[in-house]
Amino acid sequence: MRDKKRRILVVMHSIPVDSGFLAAKFIKLNERFDVHLLCWDKPENIDLFMETYRLPADFRKRIHLGNSKHFNVFKILYCLLVCFFGSSRVRRYLFGYKGAFVNKLKFIIKYLPALFIHPAVVHFEFGTLAKQGLDLKQLTGAKLVASFRGYDLNYAGLDDIGYYKEVWDEIDAVHFLGADIKKRAVARGYAGSKYEALIPPGIDLNVFNTVVEASKFEVDALHIVSVGRLVWKKGYEYAIRAVARLKEKNIPFVYHIIGDGPHRQALEFTIHELGLQENVVFCGAMNAIEVKNELGIAQVFLQPSISEGFSNAVVEAQAMGVPVICSDADGLPENVADNITGFVTPKWNVQAIADKLEWCWQHKAELLKMGKAGQHRVATYFTQEQQSDAFAELYNKLLSQA
Repeated sequence: MRDKKRRILVVMHSIPVDSGFLAAKFIKLNERFDVHLLCWDKPENIDLFMETYRLPADFRKRIHLGNSKHFNVFKILYCLLVCFFGSSRVRRYLFGYKGAFVNKLKFIIKYLPALFIHPAVVHFEFGTLAKQGLDLKQLTGAKLVASFRGYDLNYAGLDDIGYYKEVWDEIDAVHFLGADIKKRAVARGYAGSKYEALIPPGIDLNVFNTVVEASKFEVDALHIVSVGRLVWKKGYEYAIRAVARLKEKNIPFVYHIIGDGPHRQALEFTIHELGLQENVVFCGAMNAIEVKNELGIAQVFLQPSISEGFSNAVVEAQAMGVPVICSDADGLPENVADNITGFVTPKWNVQAIADKLEWCWQHKAELLKMGKAGQHRVATYFTQEQQSDAFAELYNKLLSQA
């Protein structure tokens, strides 16, 4: 008889329609565990998720919405009564655990599906979610895992020195995207006393792959690409000012920026002031195949971030054989091998970016070597299979603890 799969509950903010690495984790781990997803999203996004990733029908029953507004009052009341009379943990939580009764009742309603899933492990995909959901340990008896991906340590609760104290105390294991993020966790109180894993995101090499030929780099104008939301932390202003220096030196180029966001108007102003309207193009948001097509004709990928947890886009560019110029913000130096798969420059340094772009224009033959080195790096360290194996190891070790 086959062993029954252990049940894992993954908690995210929303259904990962556009987050390929999170979707891949959820899908691939179902081959080894009984993985369920809890999030707060619109019901129609379940259909979109199923369609986008062409999932079998039985995956639908693994996706649960925590939005109580999607259930009528009678259904919520019925579920609460079932939980109350059917679980001594719920009764102890309501009458014996710390906190106001009303707040505990609201918590149960918010996480109601988790009480029926009976998970062995609850994995919060972001540290901020872990901070909000720690009471699930009392309600379910599950082991708790928290992932930290950058935003949760770089921005959340910076004015509170003890913001994550309860998380460090209560979780059983912690996952970091890389060494830099772990270092930031230590600076915010993490003592290194939990079972931990450093697991970078994995990408789908069935999508992001190509045969790179020398002809890709034998062009009359340098084709530069960036991918990411138009927000301040991506540092696009520094990239735009850097390419302006290429124009001053009469180096032909086109710079495509893929993505959208609230910083677009400010960037358009900068482009206009520098006279780059014919060189810099906002392409808007694109799906994975459209991004792949852009990378297929690009000679350089530019990531000028001033804050970045890791960056999947940089991994995708390397998988497509595109040399990367990135800043040294946060986890980016772990992502790009400096002078091998691209260049790592000091953040905020416009001249350093411009110098590396000029080098790429002057050393086209070297770009092919860099591109192939990037593909080798991704295949060695950043595949979805490696990501899935590492999370399976994390869960199995955690579940083997008494």
